[in-house]
Amino acid sequence: MDISNSSEEFIVKHFENHPDELPESWKALEILTLGTLSKLYSNLKHQLPEKNKIATEFGLNNQKYLVSWLLTITVLRNIIAHHSRLWNRVIINKYDWPPTTPNPILNYIPDNYQRRKIFPILAAIIYMNNEVSPGNQIKQELLDLFNQFPKTQLYKMGFPANWQNEPIWK
Repeated sequence: MDISNSSEEFIVKHFENHPDELPESWKALEILTLGTLSKLYSNLKHQLPEKNKIATEFGLNNQKYLVSWLLTITVLRNIIAHHSRLWNRVIINKYDWPPTTPNPILNYIPDNYQRRKIFPILAAIIYMNNEVSPGNQIKQELLDLFNQFPKTQLYKMGFPANWQNEPIWK
C-alpha cells in the first residue's frame, strides 16, 4: 500500500500538516498489512541484534521461529480473508517450532505431519498474543466458539486427544 494513498485519518492529517515529509516510521507501521509486516521482519538482516530482540518480545528465543510463524499466520489470515475453508485444511506452508520457549506451549514438539493442521499454529498464535498482550481474550473466544459448535470434529484440525491439558490451553 502506498502510504500517501492511505485513508487513515492520522496519515491524512500528517500530509495536511507536513505535505513534503514522509510520516514517522511508527505511523507507517500502523498501516502495513500483516503480509508486508511479515516480509519486512523477514528481510531484516539476520545479524541484527534487534531482529532477535523482536522475537524475544514475542516469547521466542530465535528470530527464525518468528519469521516462519509470521509467514504461516499470514497464509492463514489470507485463507480467512478470502472466505476459504480453514477447518480440516492442510497447511502447506512449512514452519519451524522451537525446542523450548520461556513459557510452555505444548507438552511436545509438533512433527511435520502435525504442523500440517491448524492446531499447532493456533497454539502459537495464542502464545504470542499472551506474550505481547497479557489478558487478551483470544483463547476464551476460541473456547466459546468450540462450545457454540459442539459437534465440530476438532481432531480433523489436528487437535490431539486431551488437547485441553496442553499448557497453552490451561
